[in-house]
Amino acid sequence: MKLIADSGSTKTTWILLEGDRVKNTITTTGLNPYFHNSASVESVIRADLAPYLVEYHLREIHFYGAGCSTAYNNGMIRDAIHVFFRKSHVFIYHDILAAARALFSDGKGIACILGTGCNSCYFDGSKTYSQVNSLGYLFGDEGAGSYLGKLFLGAYLKKELPGDLHEAFDTQYGFTLEDILNSLYNKPSPNRFLASFSHFLSPNREHPFVQDLLLRSFQDFFNTHIRKYNDYQSLPIGFTGSIANTYSEFLMKIAKQEGVKITRIIASPVEGLVEYHAKEYPKEKRDEDTQN
Repeated sequence: MKLIADSGSTKTTWILLEGDRVKNTITTTGLNPYFHNSASVESVIRADLAPYLVEYHLREIHFYGAGCSTAYNNGMIRDAIHVFFRKSHVFIYHDILAAARALFSDGKGIACILGTGCNSCYFDGSKTYSQVNSLGYLFGDEGAGSYLGKLFLGAYLKKELPGDLHEAFDTQYGFTLEDILNSLYNKPSPNRFLASFSHFLSPNREHPFVQDLLLRSFQDFFNTHIRKYNDYQSLPIGFTGSIANTYSEFLMKIAKQEGVKITRIIASPVEGLVEYHAKEYPKEKRDEDTQN
């Protein structure tokens, strides 16, 4: 049996696969190594994953994760998984490879992630090539949930929101300045806190201010990411992630202005990963470091 994991900053979806059949689906919190340490990863696996898998013999575990981009980070996740599944072969990949495989299988294209965070790559059908470093919510994440939240919350705190939107936000959340600063600087996962304001933006997407914010944010993503790839206007472009899926009409509008064609937008790469790993790939390398 194989266990496939798609892990973002907010949640991890674990799929137990027997041949081409899904046996079980388990959801835990996101296990981004930039926001977790080995003890907290082990704690999540111990409480929320391992008890549901004790009866199964896992031959392979394929973990695709946000933040799995360095040997240290990958080792931390791998070691934590091995604590509970000692006999399994564990492979750690960056989440951008999950997006690429889910969107294009073994075809070519530019794969993009717009969820809590953002990323992009050129995929040649086997390997990924990134032109832009994924720098997280402090220096990057253009177009992602954390970026939308940062732009919106900044406008709110600077009293730049239109009066009706400011009042609606106050009514729904009732935050004080101390509440916001404490969540950003003292509590864990500030990126998830920022991204959570998509729940306010989405039902207010008809408001001119929100529309402008969304379009500006996605234009920033295209400027920072898509335009960096050679022949981007002739390559298929696909997106995964909750933000891309939720605001697809705004994303398509910017794509049209940029003269590119988005061929696919999916909320999660899980379905595509199941299809990918259910197949037999004789040429697939089993070196856990080659796809990071």
